[in-house]
Amino acid sequence: MRPSSLKKRQKYLQVAAELFLEQGYEGTSLDQLIEHCGGSKLTLYNYFNDKQGLLKAVVVELTERLQLGLSIDVDADRAFREELMSFALKYMAFIYHSELLKLARLLMTQTKSAPELVAFFLERSSGHSQQALQDYLMHRQAMDKLVITDLAIASEQFLGALKGNRHFEALYGGKILTSDEIKIYAEHAVDNFIRCYQS
Repeated sequence: MRPSSLKKRQKYLQVAAELFLEQGYEGTSLDQLIEHCGGSKLTLYNYFNDKQGLLKAVVVELTERLQLGLSIDVDADRAFREELMSFALKYMAFIYHSELLKLARLLMTQTKSAPELVAFFLERSSGHSQQALQDYLMHRQAMDKLVITDLAIASEQFLGALKGNRHFEALYGGKILTSDEIKIYAEHAVDNFIRCYQS
């Protein structure tokens, strides 16, 4: 794709994300997007196939951008608790990000009409986070004398402890945790995880 075409496609994605997150899927039309960005429906169809393809591209764009730095590099000179705490704080910043919450709310309205798109979002968000943590724990097991019989379950339960009920409430417009509260939740989850799995 030519640089000018890439720039145009990126502009469509940026504006589409803003419209979808503010107006919802049904409330956003391709005509609105063209009004903001120019071009034609033919151009949009060439880039994204259809409106659902556009939303899928928005999911990719947002999740990639918001998950930057969420992976964990194993550092033998760094304490396990320090690394796990760093990941926990980054993960909680990710799941409480206003754009991700809005995107999750939007996709909750698509569970019947586009279940495959919802599954795609879950894989791009929670699935990616769990896999990153699972890979990290696999490398850390011998180094830190961790006794984990099922890495997938351990990873899922740790992320679940970080989310708690407060994230569910935030999805429905409830209070967002403050940075101090996030740190407290993260510390409890990390310390409980270490007590459970470190021999």
